[in-house]
Amino acid sequence: MRLDKFISNLWYGSRKQVAKYIWDEIISVNSEVIFQKDFEIKFWDIVSIWEENIEYKEFIYVILNKPTWYVSSKKPEWWHYSYIDLLHNCPYSEIIDIVWRLDFDTTWLLFLTNDGNLTHKIIHPKKDIFKKYYVLAEKSLNEKDIKKLENWVKIDDFITKPSIVEIISETEIYLSISEWKFHQVKKMLEAVWNKVLSLKRFAIANLELWDLKIWEWRYLKNEEINLLKNKLNN
Repeated sequence: MRLDKFISNLWYGSRKQVAKYIWDEIISVNSEVIFQKDFEIKFWDIVSIWEENIEYKEFIYVILNKPTWYVSSKKPEWWHYSYIDLLHNCPYSEIIDIVWRLDFDTTWLLFLTNDGNLTHKIIHPKKDIFKKYYVLAEKSLNEKDIKKLENWVKIDDFITKPSIVEIISETEIYLSISEWKFHQVKKMLEAVWNKVLSLKRFAIANLELWDLKIWEWRYLKNEEINLLKNKLNN
């Protein structure tokens, strides 16, 4: 990829501004100052801007432990902060997008990438990729409620696919669904005459937060990416 395109894609400035940075000798590749804006960089190159190192990667994979009051939008909405504010020290924050959004009051796992092919496979309805949620309900869930959630419930004019329910307590479950409809988990609980008090996304396919704390983010490990791709290719 051209050096000027790579830097402008990271929102360090327009192509014209980047050209000025190169003219001012503040951009280097592998510790050598570069004077050509059309300089071609490789996957293993380290680009430095104002002495800040940025490794060139074709595809970026990030997970974020989202707190409440942050929206899944790159701009603040209705007095809620953007998740972008939590990626302030990630140089790729402006070029990665969320795969399956979370409501402002739903927390935990957000997955972000610029790999369009991977995103398409994950969200494709025929792939049946499960999203696992921790659900705290307002009232106790009886055996009949659990059976309904596992088999199907009607929300709006839509019949849900079978889900997986793991019981934690009378009012707590893990609910895994292979679809993504607007407010689906909340509406599924309403369909059994209950209400969600707390909702947290625990996992997407094999992706989990592990020891990642609230407000924090990290790059996916190669083994996590490879396992996810293997699941999608089966």
